[in-house]
Amino acid sequence: MAVSADGNVDNATPAHGDTITFTYTVTGNETIDPAQDTISGVATIGGQDFVCTTTLTLPGTPAASESFAQPTSESGKLSFASTSNPAVFTAVVP
Repeated sequence: MAVSADGNVDNATPAHGDTITFTYTVTGNETIDPAQDTISGVATIGGQDFVCTTTLTLPGTPAASESFAQPTSESGKLSFASTSNPAVFTAVVP
């Protein structure tokens, strides 16, 4: 699965004094568990085929680390503060 990230505010039309929340959402950054696999081949010796099979365990992969930058407002009118969730920031609308 491809990894993607998006950012959204909880209220796209806030009033003066409202607190808005900006949240980063990441999709596709999943842990991949180790997986059993079977490898097969055929060796032909003197015209006779010998099927050769073996198994192995492919390694798993942990999810990639994630960090999130403090959002900025193009107008400069909003100042975002971090919350206890590293993907969530809040700002008070002036």
